[in-house]
Amino acid sequence: MTSIYKSPLGLSVEKYDWDKNFTITGNAKREMTVKEFDSAYDFEEFIQAKINCKGIDFDSEYCQFFAYAKTKNRALEFVKEIEDYFTKVKEMLTAK
Repeated sequence: MTSIYKSPLGLSVEKYDWDKNFTITGNAKREMTVKEFDSAYDFEEFIQAKINCKGIDFDSEYCQFFAYAKTKNRALEFVKEIEDYFTKVKEMLTAK
């Protein structure tokens, strides 16, 4: 396994030798998302509603988020989009 990126949000991008895809996995930290998710399924559904998921396949388990991208670039772009979304939400909440 090669660790490619660790997000402050609690997600990481990994590349496993046996897998042609890039794996996005982890658990979002509440202090970064400003929302408590009951499960990885809830986080996945939320992401699917808010983020561009083109080229991303999901296979979360109850306790851990899993998504897959065919390219390293798309995996990193996807995680950055999630980070940017939650950064904007936090900024809006603290601006009030």
